[in-house]
Amino acid sequence: MQITIYRGTKEIGGTLIEIKTHTTRILIDAGYPLFLNNEPISDDIAKLPHIELLELGVLPKIEGLYTWDSADFDAVLISHAHIDHYGLLKYINPAIPVYISAGTEKLIQISERFKICDGFDSESRRFKMYQPFQIGDIEIKPYLMDHSAFDAAAFEINTEGKTVIYSGDFRGHGRKSACLDRFIKTAKRQPDILLIEGSILGRLDEQMMTEKELEDAVVARMEGVNSPLLFQCSSQNIDRLVSFYRATLRLKRIFVVDVYTANVLHELRQLGNNLPYPSKEYPNIKVFFPYRLTQKIFNDIGEEYARRFSEYHISREQLKEVQNHIIMACRPSMRMDIERSGLRDGVFLYSLWQGYRDSAYQQVFERFLENAGFSLETLHTTGHAVVVDIRHVIEGLDPQKLIPIHTMQPDAFCDFSDKTELKQDGVTFVV
Repeated sequence: MQITIYRGTKEIGGTLIEIKTHTTRILIDAGYPLFLNNEPISDDIAKLPHIELLELGVLPKIEGLYTWDSADFDAVLISHAHIDHYGLLKYINPAIPVYISAGTEKLIQISERFKICDGFDSESRRFKMYQPFQIGDIEIKPYLMDHSAFDAAAFEINTEGKTVIYSGDFRGHGRKSACLDRFIKTAKRQPDILLIEGSILGRLDEQMMTEKELEDAVVARMEGVNSPLLFQCSSQNIDRLVSFYRATLRLKRIFVVDVYTANVLHELRQLGNNLPYPSKEYPNIKVFFPYRLTQKIFNDIGEEYARRFSEYHISREQLKEVQNHIIMACRPSMRMDIERSGLRDGVFLYSLWQGYRDSAYQQVFERFLENAGFSLETLHTTGHAVVVDIRHVIEGLDPQKLIPIHTMQPDAFCDFSDKTELKQDGVTFVV
């Protein structure tokens, strides 16, 4: 078996890993990079023609993968719905099927519908967690992982008498922390290779709390406070939305989400889980319709994505009236809506990676909130594994070789295990 890590041996994001046998060739993840030349990648880069993207290295040079080549891969596997793991799918030859979990597929579909990402033309084939499936002479077993992306997977790959385990992105302090223990207990021990993420290494000053502790912190901050609470997190970070929702229940407040977030919750709920979503079943969830987004829905997306929440709509006037009893998700594009709703003198909790806060767009939004009397505060926990969880996986699986991936600090793994081997992007090695 041959393995080529095209990107990820010394950077976070943009993951692409090829596994090749004598008869089968698969790609694990097709990620758009977060960095270019060691700087955060500009949004304008994605609009360049593919020839320039190949020259820049945004698209690694992989023969037989892209739409302009003859297809020479048997499958692409996607671990989860973060753009740095699936953002290159639109360039994949449509003759190559994409294997994906139901939740990941649903999140990508709603991102495509709302024009957040481009769609892809390949056939989707769903896998189910813990149920092995076959691609050529390669057997793959997916494991549900605790991560800030819903329905994230790790993969155990068996072929030619060898086992490779790819951790994907994971953590042990979210609302699915039991998944990490199940993975360690049931995945094959002493695999030939463990490809393991280390995003947190080099960022050890980041605050770490469990999602339950974050929920408790929201309650502690707002108990007895008579003012609105606005929070900003990713609309696809379902664990975080649930943390704020549960805090809302405990504080006996109204949980307000915008119509995009409402659609995310609605679509995922259709998969047969117990996620809270705007419905008669959850009477304290209300849906706000930001002006620009609502216009976009009616003009470009499809009015059904707005009308399905008409019964649960909360107007600007109603928001103003009950503002001291709300916990409301927001984002910079809602600045004018917040202003016109008359929300003032409250608390704003930023619940994203701190690095995103440096953008001019975000800073303008926060200055507006500050001028409106909001206290600007941070309450966040990482979506990635902390050191204790990384060690837990390594010690529990006891791999014969440990290969760091999705990390800026691969050398740090040498302190975790003397079986660590550091690889280079684009250099094939044999297992």
